[in-house]
Amino acid sequence: MTEKKICIFSLSERDEAFSHKDMKRAKSWLANKDEDPFYFAQKSPKNGLPSGSIVLFSFDAQIFGQATVKEDVLEVPFEEQEARRKMGKTVYKHSMILDGSSIEIFSYNPTKKEITEKLGIKFGQVLKYLDWKQYQEILRMAKAL
Repeated sequence: MTEKKICIFSLSERDEAFSHKDMKRAKSWLANKDEDPFYFAQKSPKNGLPSGSIVLFSFDAQIFGQATVKEDVLEVPFEEQEARRKMGKTVYKHSMILDGSSIEIFSYNPTKKEITEKLGIKFGQVLKYLDWKQYQEILRMAKAL
């Protein structure tokens, strides 16, 4: 059995779905994600994210929600990649399925700066793995009003 992981995934404004730089739309995207594939345009988890892993989503330097992974990272078929390339759209190399019932949007969105100052965690990269204690601290920040 593969060990479950916890990570922060930073959504990129270079991806056409997030080029709007609008947190309200990013929250709506996640809230409506259900169990449609989540595509990785740039980097994907090198060692996968097994079923049951937790992903915190970050956009515009703020953590705004989370979801549990239903199906691990899969490679997008070459034919699908080529079709997108020919249409001039973003080419996605990997995808994963989230558990739609696990999606949670936070009412408060802790910033990267707040998290770094309080917990010493730096996460400028696309993907940052966390331990259980770090995850719990971030949840306390996101749910404290």
